[in-house]
Amino acid sequence: MKKPSAATANQDKRLYTQLRNLRNIFDLAVTAVFAEKRALDRFLSSYWRENRCFGSRDRRLFSESIFAFFRFYGWLKLLLTEEECAALAAGRSRQLAGRTAAMLLAGAWQLENLPPEAAHHLLTREFELPSIPAPDPEIAADPERLRSRFMEFARHCKADPATEPAWEALQAEWSLELLQTMPDQKAYYQMLSARPPLWLRIQNADPAQVICELTGAGLTVKRHPRLPQALAVTAGSVNLYTLEAYRAGRIEVQDLASQVIAQVCAPRRSERWWDCCAGAGGKTLALAELMERTGKVVAGDIRAYKLEDLKKRARRSGFPNIETRPWDGNKVPPRKSGSFDGILIDAPCSCSGVWRRNPDGRWSSTPDEVEKINLIQKNVLENVLPALRPGGVLVYATCSVFESENSAMIADFLRRHSEFVLESFADPLTGDLTSGMLKISGARDNSDSMFVARLRKK
Repeated sequence: MKKPSAATANQDKRLYTQLRNLRNIFDLAVTAVFAEKRALDRFLSSYWRENRCFGSRDRRLFSESIFAFFRFYGWLKLLLTEEECAALAAGRSRQLAGRTAAMLLAGAWQLENLPPEAAHHLLTREFELPSIPAPDPEIAADPERLRSRFMEFARHCKADPATEPAWEALQAEWSLELLQTMPDQKAYYQMLSARPPLWLRIQNADPAQVICELTGAGLTVKRHPRLPQALAVTAGSVNLYTLEAYRAGRIEVQDLASQVIAQVCAPRRSERWWDCCAGAGGKTLALAELMERTGKVVAGDIRAYKLEDLKKRARRSGFPNIETRPWDGNKVPPRKSGSFDGILIDAPCSCSGVWRRNPDGRWSSTPDEVEKINLIQKNVLENVLPALRPGGVLVYATCSVFESENSAMIADFLRRHSEFVLESFADPLTGDLTSGMLKISGARDNSDSMFVARLRKK
């Protein structure tokens, strides 16, 4: 047999090291999510900061592999024994045999529909797993091809083929009972199998000019037909934060559904609005832009560091009508009574509407957490009311798909507050008239899933 060259031997050594690192980071991530209840994106960000020895290519490979595992965990666990499933759910993936862990990671990569890399070829060869096929461009239009791909992989991995997976298995069984009704429930579940697009919002700039800038930087973007300031990045990869369009404040990263919330608020020039749970302020910026940089948008949040981020974003974009004031969620003092024309409550929630973006949340969240968040939402709704003037607008929004956080919350609020009524508005994405409440379907619009209600104080 021909002896491998020194270059080939070095390449194999590097790949074996890469696979060992992948297994180690996979085990740490499983522990972080399942045992420690940490968010996957925060765990990985912290890990990369503490381990700067990894290059950008390794970080991308490891991150995409682990996100893919959590995206398809509901299917992949069908390949395991009861004991292996229990070990995973307890965050003890180190107990899994090498081939089992390799099977999970190779299967996740297949389902993610990304091109295989050298490390994957070595992984499948070493553990006698089926080769990872080339990406299938038809999967986006026909998600059933993804299920067929899983079944083919399963038949190679187990003597007894796995049961054909249900689409709803892509999220935890307990959460299915909490889901609100949707026009196309199957489409919602299928959406969970795909990575979300990146949406941008153009502000204080000519859209044609911004599109030209982004195209020149190597990105392919598509404008939304009804929201011309909303751009979906459909191809290309670039560090947005290095682009002049971003540094000059002409674009902001903001999901389409989030942009819709600001549109539903529909603030007028010279009004005073309070974005009371502003976070880093994406909706605050959108409100200030819709008000044509007049009036005042006050951003509040219990997390001071979030408001510091917003201050930087507002300065970068030159907004003169944004003010930040920390708010701890308690009742507004009497001196602030009736001081706002509109209040936006982007309420703390389960974040189930962004489980496509953060798939680990499907498995680390619990029904008890949803019940606790319901109480917080009720308190926030009650505590902001004194700050709204008579005739003012109250907008309640969540990034949740759970009935108890959305329409049920509003129905309960209206039973207790006869001084408020739902106010009909046109769906910004379709033009259809609503009853005053809107479920934004990520499946329909290729976005996050959100809920928004617009109420008027008599």
